[in-house]
Amino acid sequence: MSAATIAEPFLLSSYPESSAHRKHSAEPVYASLPSSSDADPFVTVAVQGDGVHVLDTSTLHSATSHTLGPSTSFACPPASRTTLRNGIRICTTYAVLESGPHVQSNGKGKTVVMWEESLSGGAASTESQNEKNKKVSVAPHSVTQIYAPEYLQDAEVLVGPAGEVSVADRDLHVQHTSTPQNHQASTLLKHFLFQSSACTFIPSHSTSSHSAVSVSFLRSGDVSRVSVVGVSEDGNSQSLGECVVPVDESDIVDISCSNTGFISILLQSGTWHALSLSTSPSLAFSIAPAAEPLRLQALTFTSPARIGEASLSALTSSHVLLAAIATGSHTDLVLLLWDLRYGVLLAQQAIPTPSTLPRPKKTGAFVRLTGATVQMNGLLVLAPAPDRDIQADSTPARSTILVVPLTVPATSTIAAAIGRANAGARWLLTKTTAGTQGQGQNSAPEISLAARKALKEMKASINGSAGGNVAGAETAFFEYIQQQQQQQNKGKGKGKSAATQEDQPAPLEYAFAQGALQLVLPPASTQTANAAAYSAKVVRHLLERRAVSSSMVEGGLLPALAAQNDWDTIALAMRTVSDLPEADIISLLSKVVTLHRRASSGDDSAMQVDSASGPSLDAFLAQCVVYPFTPAAERVALRKHLSDAMDIVPVLEVLDGWLVRHSAEGALVADVSSTTSSSLPPLDKVLAFLQTLLDASFLALLSHTPAHALLRTLAAHVEPVLASTSALENLCGPLEPFARAAAKAQQQQQAKDAQQANASSGRDWRRKRKMAHEQAAIAVGLYQVEELVL
Repeated sequence: MSAATIAEPFLLSSYPESSAHRKHSAEPVYASLPSSSDADPFVTVAVQGDGVHVLDTSTLHSATSHTLGPSTSFACPPASRTTLRNGIRICTTYAVLESGPHVQSNGKGKTVVMWEESLSGGAASTESQNEKNKKVSVAPHSVTQIYAPEYLQDAEVLVGPAGEVSVADRDLHVQHTSTPQNHQASTLLKHFLFQSSACTFIPSHSTSSHSAVSVSFLRSGDVSRVSVVGVSEDGNSQSLGECVVPVDESDIVDISCSNTGFISILLQSGTWHALSLSTSPSLAFSIAPAAEPLRLQALTFTSPARIGEASLSALTSSHVLLAAIATGSHTDLVLLLWDLRYGVLLAQQAIPTPSTLPRPKKTGAFVRLTGATVQMNGLLVLAPAPDRDIQADSTPARSTILVVPLTVPATSTIAAAIGRANAGARWLLTKTTAGTQGQGQNSAPEISLAARKALKEMKASINGSAGGNVAGAETAFFEYIQQQQQQQNKGKGKGKSAATQEDQPAPLEYAFAQGALQLVLPPASTQTANAAAYSAKVVRHLLERRAVSSSMVEGGLLPALAAQNDWDTIALAMRTVSDLPEADIISLLSKVVTLHRRASSGDDSAMQVDSASGPSLDAFLAQCVVYPFTPAAERVALRKHLSDAMDIVPVLEVLDGWLVRHSAEGALVADVSSTTSSSLPPLDKVLAFLQTLLDASFLALLSHTPAHALLRTLAAHVEPVLASTSALENLCGPLEPFARAAAKAQQQQQAKDAQQANASSGRDWRRKRKMAHEQAAIAVGLYQVEELVL
């Protein structure tokens, strides 16, 4: 299961502001992504007063451009489609014009222009050929959205402002138009188009004759509803049904909808609804709440003048990406990846707003997330508002298009949500009152009176003296642990043996473990003021009980332990805590490398200091190698914390030594039992870490001349291992039945041994109790001696 991550966005393109969008009060830039995951990595951009550009995200260059002049304005985002005809890649681009040379008096917002051209090596054909392959048509209604997906190779979908859905052929001739079933005047709020085979909220037999499914969110009076239409490639469209959206508010900021039918509606008040679209056996649509609504805070879109500074994009399952601008003196643009089914924040990223983006108080700016998908990542558009006072701009305004790299799990699981309850606390407005918040540690739910009393005693001991009475806190902590163990042992003999129950530690409450950890382990940012309030005994006990997660400590568990320079506890944490962030681990690895380099420099005083302040590079690197990690997050952490080639070389030397040992010992098959940091890490772990390290730092190593010899040595050691591994892979098929049989026999033997151990312990306990009763009956104890005098 991959972890959810948001990498730092990178610039795709930037465009200056023109007068065309201010004249028509339109957004200065429209952008769109392909509609399928296997399409070319093209982004289609329509710039007001300029033209249409198709950008290749793999090269960050333009694949083709169509300049239309400064009088041209666009009505909606453009679309493009790449097809293969007779071995030649053909790029077809579509745009809807609001004004321009091709627009007649009755064609404003209805004129559709199509360019068809061949691509050779990523470049388009000449401009004269483009003019020959250009077609212009006028739609029967205004167009607010145009689609040209790859799964509709000979058709385009045109969506109108009142919910009309028209299907046009390759020559832009409209074949059929579907209108909403409701006879009242409707306004389109948001529209989505999905491939029918990917829609899981509709039975497959009802969409077998359709290639695409259109989902329109409409507003009629005070009622919001959803209209679903099936679209066929032959130009036909059929209404599949409608249903009412159970949200009464009309101040909707944005709407997201996934192909699974998971809907989220963001209101200006900050309320974020999570809904689910489904069908009954009679093919009737219905929408029901999927989770409790969230109430967002600390974001600017809750102000009426800045309603455009937020945008949603549905990802997989119930994962939704939110782009908004945070309140406060530092106006950062935040990207928040939520799992709305469980109401937790899985990942976040913050970047400063560009200085070329004006955000006056009366109008704000435009923030648009466009078609974010797992394969194509996300597309973020930042644009100035057209109706602002231009004279107040300090710098020339520009529109910016950013690509947001994403890693998103395929499905929503409770395992990914565990421990993330407090991750989004900054952005959520809780239901508790301010008085409840003042209770501090003891306000946590589901905590017993004994645990609450123990936390109070620990807090009083630490806060009662200037240096912090850690000994008193430790006494209160272990007295509570002992009391819990004694209470558990009172029930011995009821179904389990005494020996079995004494071996099992009493369970710890989550709120107690978190509260105790926060008391005896201050965050790294506050340890300078309270450095003495640290108890290694309590922290290690909690770690040994596996009752600690990294999110329990503000700023992370590893940074807090590193500030205490407690490397033994850090090693224990890396063995027992399963949610340590890759960035924290690599940050510590960077510190260990620095200590290693200082100790290897030959300075005796440095060696004496470093030997007592940190572990050896081999030992800590072995822990990093065997710790589970996500390659994408690991690469980001390596680029951030281990970017210097001089720091990477010692790490590569250790990895190379491990490869030599594996090759010399012939251990080409990973030993799953050898997972401790003191032993040789398994070969598969070493190779995985080495690949990630080289992916993140290969360019830096190439620019560092002393690393060239080491890279050649690594290649000489890795290539034979890979060749031998490839040869051994041929045995996977023939040996798989034997491996399964051996694993099954081992599991059966372990289960049998455990069953025999439990049975024998029960018999021993009953035998001892019977002997005690017999000895008590004859009044002779086990060690009683009587004297007989004659």
